Amino acid sequence: MDIKKTHDIGALGPSMKGQKVVVGGWVEDLRELGKLTFLTLRDVTGVSQIVVAGPENLQQVKDLTRQSVVLITGAVQESKARDFAYEIKAEKVEILSRAVHPLPIDPLGRLESGIDNRLNARALDLRNQKTASIFKIRHNVLLCIRKVLTEHGFLEVNTPKIIGSASEGGANLFSLKYFDKQAYLAQSPQLYKEQLTLGLERIFEISSFYRAEKSHTVRHLTEFTSVDIEAAFMDYTDVMEILEQLVVSVFEHVEKDMYPGTKELGDRNQKTHDSF
Repeated sequence: MDIKKTHDIGALGPSMKGQKVVVGGWVEDLRELGKLTFLTLRDVTGVSQIVVAGPENLQQVKDLTRQSVVLITGAVQESKARDFAYEIKAEKVEILSRAVHPLPIDPLGRLESGIDNRLNARALDLRNQKTASIFKIRHNVLLCIRKVLTEHGFLEVNTPKIIGSASEGGANLFSLKYFDKQAYLAQSPQLYKEQLTLGLERIFEISSFYRAEKSHTVRHLTEFTSVDIEAAFMDYTDVMEILEQLVVSVFEHVEKDMYPGTKELGDRNQKTHDSF
């Protein structure tokens, strides 16, 4: 079975009317209306409506469960549905994985689930768009950080995470046995950064670090992702300027590339508020 897609759903649009495509994803919803069945199909990039007709295809989707993974071959056409600018008329429906009900959680969020259940079914929880958006935003933030620092002449490096002694004072470390020797999980790349600047001048690292600090709060992380920079021939005002540009660029990037139109929407809302 060939399971390759020709397009992600997010790349489709009304301008592709008549074009044959192969898309894949999971079934969020389905409605049987006589000789037609409508599927709401989602992949990581977006959502589309699939129109299924014909005896063979209708038999394929009969008793199909929500969250099942399918591959659809069909043609893009205009849609009369209010929520979709286009739809795909299915020519072939292939079920790659049928979801077994009842599901451990509802990935659409219609039924709330406790955090323990969500973590136990984490793969399914990632189909929840609110949960997925956290990972998408994080990806874009890190992408922007790397771009900005690279444009300022910084070189990305990776420093050791298993070390022989504390790299800076004032922090409790996680200890471990490393081939019968005492070792620790790194709590900071500080000493490595300072040495790297002697030859590379400007460096940065985005990586996980560990601190075994006792805490009574539920928000305390002993493993965290740190963005560290180090540079030669710069003073603290130079560093502050770069960091300010970095923060502003991240917010602008997320707003523009991930949520286009949010600024205009905010401006319209402000005008509406001002008119009262």
